[in-house]
Amino acid sequence: MKLKEELLHLMREDEAVREALASTGELFQGYNPQMEKVHLRNAQRLKELIEENKGFPTIAQVGEEACVAALRIVLHAISWPEFMRAQEQVLTDLAKKKEVPALYVACLVDRIRFYEGLKQVYGTNSDWDENGILRITDVEDPDSLNKRRAEVGLSPLESMIITPMNVEYHPPDPAKRHQEFLEWTKKTGWRTA
Repeated sequence: MKLKEELLHLMREDEAVREALASTGELFQGYNPQMEKVHLRNAQRLKELIEENKGFPTIAQVGEEACVAALRIVLHAISWPEFMRAQEQVLTDLAKKKEVPALYVACLVDRIRFYEGLKQVYGTNSDWDENGILRITDVEDPDSLNKRRAEVGLSPLESMIITPMNVEYHPPDPAKRHQEFLEWTKKTGWRTA
């Protein structure tokens, strides 16, 4: 099955580049250009595969592992907002029919909102606060958050482990890092102001 094999290959390439950049520490110094190049190339290829396949590759078509690979490619296309936004409703509809794993679609919904500066629905994204502490960013209706999380297969928020501050993951200057992030969201088209 060519489609399945190609999706898995694209994700293996993503993981290999990520691992190499993590081993040198380059992965943690902003959005690495080499990683971005892989993400955009994979997303462009996925877009072509979706067109050839006449739809997003579902579990029934390619199996769960390859379907998840395709979903991860969408999630990693962070510097191509139009592509991610175009997939959101399609994938939400497929998740309702259990044709793609809902958990990854929840992550996509939140990731789009996170980059747009909006409140999350499922609380799947975290960011460094002004004190350099990694925290879940604002969510809609916090009182029913765990109910929404359970509906898509996510564990309760309280069970999540927050990454402790250390040299590898902790930004040396959280305010500067946040400003760079905001500039990046404007440059890529996630935000206009």
